[in-house]
Amino acid sequence: MMGIFIVTEYDKEIISLAQQILGQPKLKSDPMPAEPNKALQSVEPNVQPKAPPPVPEVKVDAHPEGSDLPQSRQNKTAAELAQMIEADLAKHPQCPRRGFAVTVYGTTLWRAMLTITPAAGPIRNPQEWRDLTEELAERLRKRYDLDWR
Repeated sequence: MMGIFIVTEYDKEIISLAQQILGQPKLKSDPMPAEPNKALQSVEPNVQPKAPPPVPEVKVDAHPEGSDLPQSRQNKTAAELAQMIEADLAKHPQCPRRGFAVTVYGTTLWRAMLTITPAAGPIRNPQEWRDLTEELAERLRKRYDLDWR
């Protein structure tokens, strides 16, 4: 069974607007009505429609204050970066006083490796400490480049 659709002038205006927005050409068989829709006309014929208010310009800072991405990255040696990571690990309440050694290696995308020596004693979850070391290195990678002096 075929349905019957009644297309009103309002529907034609909506279709035309959608075609303009999507950049599709108007269909010649479906021209806009010569007389605008009475429902869309102003109640007072002498009143001109108001122009929309101007849109204020908003400047977006590429690196707003307080963001994790600094304007420029500093250079640090592998030893300096390793010391920074070891200092951050030492702040953890369960970190042993001795036996953790961090090695920084790589080039542009440098990495950090945690070596747990026997001096650390029994470590409950060594992989968690290695994961924490990698997280600390990732944070520092955003701020520092590795400098091979």
